[in-house]
Amino acid sequence: MTRTHSVFRRKPAFSASMRAAGVLIFLNALLFLAKVIVGMAYNSLAVLSDAGNSLTDVVTSTIILFAVRETAKLPDVKHPFGHGRTEPLAAFTVAVLTCVLATQVFREAIGRLIDGGEPLKGVAPLIVLAAVILTKSVIWVVAGRMGRQQRSPAMIAAAMDAKMDVLISLMAMVGVVGTDVGLPWLDGVAALFIAAWIAHTGFSLGKANIEKLLGAVPDPSTVRIIHARLNLLKKQNRIRNFHDLRIHYVGSEIHIAVHVDVSRQLGLQASHDLDEEIQAMLQSIPDVKHVALHMDPV
Repeated sequence: MTRTHSVFRRKPAFSASMRAAGVLIFLNALLFLAKVIVGMAYNSLAVLSDAGNSLTDVVTSTIILFAVRETAKLPDVKHPFGHGRTEPLAAFTVAVLTCVLATQVFREAIGRLIDGGEPLKGVAPLIVLAAVILTKSVIWVVAGRMGRQQRSPAMIAAAMDAKMDVLISLMAMVGVVGTDVGLPWLDGVAALFIAAWIAHTGFSLGKANIEKLLGAVPDPSTVRIIHARLNLLKKQNRIRNFHDLRIHYVGSEIHIAVHVDVSRQLGLQASHDLDEEIQAMLQSIPDVKHVALHMDPV
């Protein structure tokens, strides 16, 4: 009887990430509606700018859900190294959308400062923004923890986005409070700071993930660990030397290629066992998923 296997990994971590992404979509949709209603009712550009951010969050949460689902798939014939590029690609898309939003908010803020248009006073905008800060703070902590545990660029992007939203909402509150105390221009100024922060976050997120997509070398600490483990094998006289070491990202995963010098007296079975041992040792390093060894008899 032919056995069939699911294309998805049956791991609780991936299921939890997909559930978290679904919750993000629902919460961001609710926050968007609340901000639009209150922002239009009280003519607050700071709140409406924050609403545009929530609309972007709905889109980005959907992208994150797709990325987590794709990354959970096992390697197949068309994708022999798996689907690890999906998450940094999704995170880069989030960064692009974030920068587009920053441009729109900046334009609207300049228009408000030039043309005027005093927002209405009221406590409702403050209540909505306080709810945003509370909700996004929880998402910031939970998504950040999940992203670090699973080494997931998509979930880390979600955590960064939530962190940005907390700070954006705090600045939006400055604009609302400014209106209540007779300083309506603070609404436009707050929107300018919001635009600047959104642009900064989007650029940072995009730069980090485009580096992974382009096959950049990992951070120096990871490179040092890889060198240290290979040097340990030399000290133990398991290998004579190593050279042509290449370390780079393939999506969110690290791939290593290295030539290892071994004794000519080492038998075929012993060479095979040493090869597997070295691969297992290097693959135990976080994010290292593939190791290509070339055994050179010397």
